[in-house]
Amino acid sequence: MLRSKSEGVLSKAGWVMAFSAALLVGCGGGGGGDSPSSSAGSAGSSNLQSVGAMPANDLEAHRFLTQATFGPTSPDITRVKAIGYERWIDEQLATPLQNSHLATVEASSTAQGTDRPMVNDVIYSWWTHAVTDPAQLRQRVAFALSEIFVVSTTNAELTGDGRMVASYMDMLSNKIDGNYRDLLEGVALHPAMGTFLSHKGNRKEDTNTGRIADENFAREVMQLFSIGLVELNDDGTNKLVNGLPQETYTADDVKGLAKVFTGWSWFRPAAKASVVWWQCFWRGDQCTDASQSITAMSSYTQEHSISEKRFLGVTVAAQTTPNPQASLVAALDRLANHPNAAPFFAKQLIQRLVTSNPSPSYVQRVTAAFRASNGNIKGTVKAVLLDAEARDMTLQGAASFGKVREPLVRVIHLMRAIPHTSDAYNAALTSGRVPYYLASSTDDTVSELGQTPMRAPSVFNFFRPGYKPPQTDLGNQDLVAPEMQITNETSVLGYANYVIQMVDYGWGHTNSQTQRIDMRFDLSSFDSLVDKPTAIAPQQLVTAVAQRLLGGPASSELNALMLTGVGKMPNVNATDRRRRVESAILMVAVSPQFIVQQ
Repeated sequence: MLRSKSEGVLSKAGWVMAFSAALLVGCGGGGGGDSPSSSAGSAGSSNLQSVGAMPANDLEAHRFLTQATFGPTSPDITRVKAIGYERWIDEQLATPLQNSHLATVEASSTAQGTDRPMVNDVIYSWWTHAVTDPAQLRQRVAFALSEIFVVSTTNAELTGDGRMVASYMDMLSNKIDGNYRDLLEGVALHPAMGTFLSHKGNRKEDTNTGRIADENFAREVMQLFSIGLVELNDDGTNKLVNGLPQETYTADDVKGLAKVFTGWSWFRPAAKASVVWWQCFWRGDQCTDASQSITAMSSYTQEHSISEKRFLGVTVAAQTTPNPQASLVAALDRLANHPNAAPFFAKQLIQRLVTSNPSPSYVQRVTAAFRASNGNIKGTVKAVLLDAEARDMTLQGAASFGKVREPLVRVIHLMRAIPHTSDAYNAALTSGRVPYYLASSTDDTVSELGQTPMRAPSVFNFFRPGYKPPQTDLGNQDLVAPEMQITNETSVLGYANYVIQMVDYGWGHTNSQTQRIDMRFDLSSFDSLVDKPTAIAPQQLVTAVAQRLLGGPASSELNALMLTGVGKMPNVNATDRRRRVESAILMVAVSPQFIVQQ
């Protein structure tokens, strides 16, 4: 049951809105409007916004920043209005990271008396970077990539090696500067992925024992990371032959590709060159080094298959001398240049940043940009965010445009929009150390978010890009809503309960130094709005909170609910007035207008 110091408000208003969010039948939350396909067709011949395109007002800037960051802030809005969309993107992608994830997990681990970062340190780092890093676009895109090229701390080895996971997160962020082929290689050779999908230590086949190469990564690198299950047109739609989709690969392709990924294992430092090879392959006592968790895997010819490798129309001839690097290059080149790679990646990036159901023409334009730039990640991101369909304000009312924002993104948005403090973060800054938040796991669906960063339940992420909620108008219209896969009555109430905790008490771990919850909102900026006469006429408070969180006015329905809820609350003293502010924030945070990005 929902609980709050502000009794009655959520049960009468917020609960209704939160529950409606769980039952959305379209990403737009209902309503009419043309589909993105028809709207895109009316946008004229210009596919991208002009180089000098500027947001017309705060609302347009806020909408753009909702797609491109973890949440708009007033300085961000001012900046994008001053220099325009494209210059802002270029500026962001040139902005250096505040700190690396690796530096952050090492700092938090050291501060807590250990030299071995664990999964909690990864959580601290993710929240810290998502909220505070000025390089917001890079952080947002890196998070999108982490939900495509998934590794998860549900894996026991990764749970115990926070440096490895942090290094993987840094790798994704750094590869934004390169192209898709570079990214694919970084993913394939990172020890975190090798651990998660078991191709680290993958051994060649042995006809005497019947051993075959591990096929796990070979299967997933095709299905999830590069070409998908069925052949695609450049607009992301399925290629049909006699009305039927065509599979992209066969079991034989998996077997052939699996041989490519034999003989790759732990990094072998130069200082260990004289150590017998198998000690390094298995990370034995004689070949253990801290760099192995954060450095790309090394190849070991002794365990690389020399037999012929056939996959996706490519043949790597049988090798007299094992050559794992040559096999790898052939495989990654084929995957990166496969006709499916461009639309497969383009559509998923659009889904993660802008809308769950992009029109075919939108996907085709981003696919073309991907191909024209040889898979340049920055160029592809720019094509996604500057496309006419992404920037068309008239699509805000289209029922098929937009996306449900996942719980983590919603909560980080709240933190970026509303001033807050963190004792751990402030203490680290004061002492000149790398700062971090004492964030906690948020796995629980009853009282938390049902989602913890870098902790997806499987390689298929928290949700599938093609998920269609069953028995809904959305599914009946053949529209997808990936984030709805983790949205149900329980999770909606869990999210609402978590926001209640945030505004009432704070969130994260209890700080051992201060003996209080580490993160707390500072709502003093709203003080003037809860003094009389605003307390008598709460519209000013409702308007201010909506402007801060939504970038503009609340819908008429939300506005009326907020006025009713806040207006019925006691208004005798400062505590009462503070609860009015908390309740106004809460009602926006659980509303479909906040949860659904359009």
